[in-house]
Amino acid sequence: MLHACRRLERLLCHVELGTALFAYAAILLLAIVDIVGRNLMGATLAGSDLAVRQLVLWVALPGAALAVAAQRHLHLDPAGLAARPRWTRLTALPFNLAAAGVCALLARAAWAYWRDEMQYQSPDMLWLAWLGVILPITMGLLVLHFVLRAVLALQEARA
Repeated sequence: MLHACRRLERLLCHVELGTALFAYAAILLLAIVDIVGRNLMGATLAGSDLAVRQLVLWVALPGAALAVAAQRHLHLDPAGLAARPRWTRLTALPFNLAAAGVCALLARAAWAYWRDEMQYQSPDMLWLAWLGVILPITMGLLVLHFVLRAVLALQEARA
């Protein structure tokens, strides 16, 4: 089970990193096209500024999931302040499960928000609403990462 959890987390990290890198490349490409278009033709791509704003989320949110997987995220664990390994092992399971619960609530809210955006978006701007799907997806990925962290902490506590 431990091996399967680590393999799943590695696979998720590869997908998240690829997504973030692709979005970053798209941001750079849109910025270059926008600058060249503005300077040479006096015009820009319609909606490119909105796309860049959404693509920033496509870089940042998978980055947050990668930080959780690497255990480099912001820790609001008061018990961890003592930095005692035994205490950290004891608190890893409940804190990871609590973080997963909070992210699950955020995923549910993000899903409802995205559904509303899709429903009320004008047809010519539907692509923008589709870019917003990163919110519920990434919140779900954060839930999965925190649950995997909890499972790994449980396995390590037993060992």
